[in-house]
Amino acid sequence: MKRTSAAPRLIPYITQREGEYGGLESELTLSMNAFGAVRLAYHEETPADRGPHGELWARCSQSLNAVGKPTGKPQWRLVNPIRQREAMEQLRCQVGFCPAETDQGYIFLAGAAEGASHRAGEPVTTAQPPVCLEHLRPAIDLCPHLRKGHVAFRARATAPWGVIGTRYRLTATGLEPLPVEDDDAPVAYGHPQLGWFLASQLLRELRDCEVVNLNDLVPAA
Repeated sequence: MKRTSAAPRLIPYITQREGEYGGLESELTLSMNAFGAVRLAYHEETPADRGPHGELWARCSQSLNAVGKPTGKPQWRLVNPIRQREAMEQLRCQVGFCPAETDQGYIFLAGAAEGASHRAGEPVTTAQPPVCLEHLRPAIDLCPHLRKGHVAFRARATAPWGVIGTRYRLTATGLEPLPVEDDDAPVAYGHPQLGWFLASQLLRELRDCEVVNLNDLVPAA
């Protein structure tokens, strides 16, 4: 009997892959911005290292195939900061990196607790890029956190809000990260300490948003 190969497992675009590594702390230094304020910097900085609000972004290598798609064993609990930023800036699907816009806005997934605490009419801040209709159910199946419970937000307008990152301080022995309860901390654009953060994920504020029933968007199989 002829054997058929199994279909390749779907891996979200933003998931970090084996062999992708972050930058070294030894690459960090301090510089002054155009207004004379001290901020975090790289010794050999490039324009790609900074965002539009002057925030410094964490470096991370990428394992890409010949057509520019991520390759390698997935590291499921990790997010590649470069690809997360791309998906958020361009509002593309976090799973397939395809256009995510629907005729009524964008769909964002979140844990059930976030949905329970949301009040109608209030904006929502998220680090999760949108998901296209095709990948809504696969996105839930691939995420243990969402499998425990989830909510779908439909946003008719969104805007960059800030970043998740690690805050640094200068000590007698050099730069060191500040300890926080979680791995990373959120900081809004315009915050006076933004220059001391090394950004790892872009945050968007969802405006004119509402909770929607997943079955109304994608009928269950």
